[in-house]
Amino acid sequence: MPKSRTRKPKSRSTSPGDRRQRRVDALIDGLADDYATWAVNSAEADGADDAARRDFMVFARGQLDIVKFLYGFLGAGERLVPNLRIDPGALPDALDGLLDSDDVDDLRYYIGTLVDWVSFLEETERWEGTAEDLEAVTELLDAEAEAVGGIVDIGLDEDGEVVPRREPSEEEALAFATASPLVKHARALLDWVGEGRAVASDGALTPAEATEAAALVGEGSADPARRLARLWAALHHAELIEIDETRAPDDSGSTARLGEDAARLGSGDALGRLEAQFLATEFIITTCSRALYTPEGDAVEAALATLLTRAVLEDPLPLTVVEDLAVDAPDDADPAELQTVSVVLLDELRELAALGLVDLRAGLVDVPAAALDAVYDAFESPEGDEDWEDDVD
Repeated sequence: MPKSRTRKPKSRSTSPGDRRQRRVDALIDGLADDYATWAVNSAEADGADDAARRDFMVFARGQLDIVKFLYGFLGAGERLVPNLRIDPGALPDALDGLLDSDDVDDLRYYIGTLVDWVSFLEETERWEGTAEDLEAVTELLDAEAEAVGGIVDIGLDEDGEVVPRREPSEEEALAFATASPLVKHARALLDWVGEGRAVASDGALTPAEATEAAALVGEGSADPARRLARLWAALHHAELIEIDETRAPDDSGSTARLGEDAARLGSGDALGRLEAQFLATEFIITTCSRALYTPEGDAVEAALATLLTRAVLEDPLPLTVVEDLAVDAPDDADPAELQTVSVVLLDELRELAALGLVDLRAGLVDVPAAALDAVYDAFESPEGDEDWEDDVD
């Protein structure tokens, strides 16, 4: 779930600016219950259990802080009786003020919140303005979403027209979140952790337990111990496993326990799907970073990142590019070294394919539609780097 910025409330004031903001706050707070109810009955919450529905309502109420800021920038509080109208002519300047951040995750959260809010106004017949105004506002928000790296509408066809990015079908999205090999192995490992497992102070499993756990997740892997190590690290970084650290002279005493949201992984509801995406992102990051520990680490990590980002940008490379690295080596390269890199890369790609994160079946290094968001998030541009796409060409 996107990160929500929290801001400490300021002390009450009688300044004109604060009075204007209080008018906006009262207007939006008056719709908080209706908005939360609308959100929990949206398609994204379909199939959610009671706990997940409560989380949706809490999350929806948190979004209203961003809505208040938008109306503040739009000047709604300057009227004695503010209204809900979003003037498309004033919106660009308001967005300039609201979206003043270099944090891509925050920007996505802000824009996604505004998209949700406009949908709420439209679907509950609270939209104040014309149909043309609604269309203009929607187009502005869509453009902002695309500008912060949403993986829709990336790429042009031969006529220069925008090509919509692949979207997974409902069946594909559900299958990835509930039955992909990555999620199934992770779920088996979480069930194995159960009430807790003793680990070293750094969270590493003991040799005996690592052997037992590797047998649970190693099916189809050329290196079960490697898969376990990466999966364990990904679960930890995704906060599906937490480590209660206790320092002891023999490096023991710590305990691995299930994270707060561990039970949701594999559930298939909206929040379960998010957990599957978070896990997949962390597994991709872990795979690339762990590749650095091999003798050919720098080359393998860079090549793997390039292959996956090209796939995310809808320009997947042929698998033969990897297979023929040594054959097509430049004159100043060492063919033997490139052959080793090729072997290691192929091994890494086959492992990712075995887990459902890469698709090699068409002879391309591609990413399944249901995993696109997760892989994109692993390689998203740091601090909003606009040259990110150029770096993989």
